[in-house]
Amino acid sequence: MILFLKFRQKAKMLFLDSAHSVDVDSQQQYHIVLSPSLYWIKKATLPVKYLHEVKKIAPTLFEERLPSGNYNYFAYKDGDDFIVFAYEDSKILSLLVEKGIALHQVRSISFAQSSLESLQEPLAINDKSVITKKDGVVILLPRVWFDDVKEINDSVLNSSKYTIRLEQFSHIVDKTTLYKIGALLLLFIFVLLGEYFYYYQNYKRVEREKEAIFQSYKLKPTLMQNRAILESYKKRNLKEQKLRQYITDFLKLNLHKGEKILSIDYDGKKLQVVVEGLKKGDEKRLLASLYKKKIKIKTEYKAEKLLIEVAL
Repeated sequence: MILFLKFRQKAKMLFLDSAHSVDVDSQQQYHIVLSPSLYWIKKATLPVKYLHEVKKIAPTLFEERLPSGNYNYFAYKDGDDFIVFAYEDSKILSLLVEKGIALHQVRSISFAQSSLESLQEPLAINDKSVITKKDGVVILLPRVWFDDVKEINDSVLNSSKYTIRLEQFSHIVDKTTLYKIGALLLLFIFVLLGEYFYYYQNYKRVEREKEAIFQSYKLKPTLMQNRAILESYKKRNLKEQKLRQYITDFLKLNLHKGEKILSIDYDGKKLQVVVEGLKKGDEKRLLASLYKKKIKIKTEYKAEKLLIEVAL
């Protein structure tokens, strides 16, 4: 409720000039009236109909008068003429800070030209300057040119329908630079979109190839399942390598005349080899090469036959 009442309270008129002293209440809202010292003004008859057309040509109206700076422009119609303003946001913002006026306290900002339209007599804004009206334009003149002038006060200021909104960051970069930055950002966005489209197409291609491989090799849908299958194939491959090596070792046994391999059998768990024609004691000679290779075997000798068993 307190915040609502603060927002709804009547805003006071306040004349803003660097050389004009003001008492500022931090709880008060203000309608700011800009002194002519804070803007440039031109009254002109122009061959255009609309205000937006005036704003486009406004820089050319002031090009020979304005000092270097970053200006914004404003205009309104006054009879058959246009009143055109040029002002620097940064200078006005800096002065508000200097006077102790926070932006949230500012209800509106207007020019003395529209706020003092009905000005009838010169008014002193400080000990050096007087605000007055000449040929329909509100201007500042030296105070020494006038005798016995009254001091300006809030009662002579009127709120105006012609208000401006300050651009807080306009003083950091000018509009041309902003447009260039905007164009670069837009180009950057297009480049990023292009790269995204390129990588997305590659991603879709890889996904299609992956799906084709999965279907071709009948792979499982999850990585865990496929790893389990791979491990089982690795174990099977290792087992088959050992089996081939053991069979090769048995085929290379040092057999004498009358000795031969009768059978080689594999039941999935163990390899069994039967050698016949062996006399008692000859099995040690025969098995010497297997012992050297540290192959774990079981043997059984019976009736000149030697049974050799290797677990896999």
